[in-house]
Amino acid sequence: MQPPTAPPRDGLTQDQVVALIQDAPALIVGRGVELLDLSLAVVDDLTPDFAGGRVERHSYATLHGQAELVFSRPLDWGSALVRPYLTLSDGALTARFNLGVYYTSTPETELGEDLPTWTVTGYDILLILNDLVGESYAVAAGQPYLAVVESILVERGVQGYVIDQAAADKVLPSARTWPIDENTTWLSIVNDLLGAVGYQGAWSDWDGRIRCTPYANPRDRAPEWLYAVDDATSMLTSKRALADDYFDAPNRWVAVRSNAVDGPAPVEGNGLWTYQNDADGPTSVQARGRVITAPLLQLDVADQAALIAAAQQQIDADRRRRSTVTVGSSPNPLHWHFDRLSIADPAMGSALLDVLGTSWTLPLDGGDMSHEWSTI
Repeated sequence: MQPPTAPPRDGLTQDQVVALIQDAPALIVGRGVELLDLSLAVVDDLTPDFAGGRVERHSYATLHGQAELVFSRPLDWGSALVRPYLTLSDGALTARFNLGVYYTSTPETELGEDLPTWTVTGYDILLILNDLVGESYAVAAGQPYLAVVESILVERGVQGYVIDQAAADKVLPSARTWPIDENTTWLSIVNDLLGAVGYQGAWSDWDGRIRCTPYANPRDRAPEWLYAVDDATSMLTSKRALADDYFDAPNRWVAVRSNAVDGPAPVEGNGLWTYQNDADGPTSVQARGRVITAPLLQLDVADQAALIAAAQQQIDADRRRRSTVTVGSSPNPLHWHFDRLSIADPAMGSALLDVLGTSWTLPLDGGDMSHEWSTI
């Protein structure tokens, strides 16, 4: 989630922001949108010509963010970068929440007696990396993974980015080539390189910066928000559903390092890693009564630690997608990318259910949000 006190809310305390979202008996909801350049500097305030819309995020999608926005003036469609935002006020305190940066598509023009309006779809600023490479691309052995990632970002014109340097010393053990095909994009290459050092795929934050960060198992992360159904200030609507699908869920995974071509054959602990879920949850060996092995994971990674981290991402995803929660809530514009949440809802069969946010939609008129969460 967005840090509660991140700019432009750095004048407020975390308690004030949380209370404003969760506890205020009545809220005044405002909205706006800014036109930005590639450095993420504000070029123009489009709010007077902005008629609303919605923002949504799907964390498993190639482009995580999307928006539908309505304008009463034309922009340079196809190249314009816009950043919508929401404001919440209880009459005493006001907080603004930036909601990402989006490239605008060619819109539908609505004509009639009134002034024309343009309903435009906005695509996550990650779109700048999602073009086809169109030729083979190679990285030599010995090159630092993160330095190569940064060079791709810069060459593609990205100016607002944050790369966590925890794996700055990791270098390619052997040359790697992406042959020319009709699927390889700059974004897929970046994500391949990040995955090779145990990072999650690149994502863009609320201000529009592209972030490259290490992967962390959701079970090891602290909850970022508690939704308590029996609380007098509960934010969840009455519409909630829990779905389970365990039919073909694996409980054993084998990962092999595919780029150790000059060394000895992979063995457990050196180029090979096996994980078996014996007793944890309804998809375990104990619960299912048999071992169900997933397809072999062949991973191009820097070392054994990166092999385990990359495999763990796939294992976590396989396990999470088997149990999902769909809910509605009052507006909570702090939500962002793979949020770690807890739900206190006795109807869901657990005193405290730990979930990971995988998608959400936020109307910009103050209407209820919709969410999809996966159980952890």
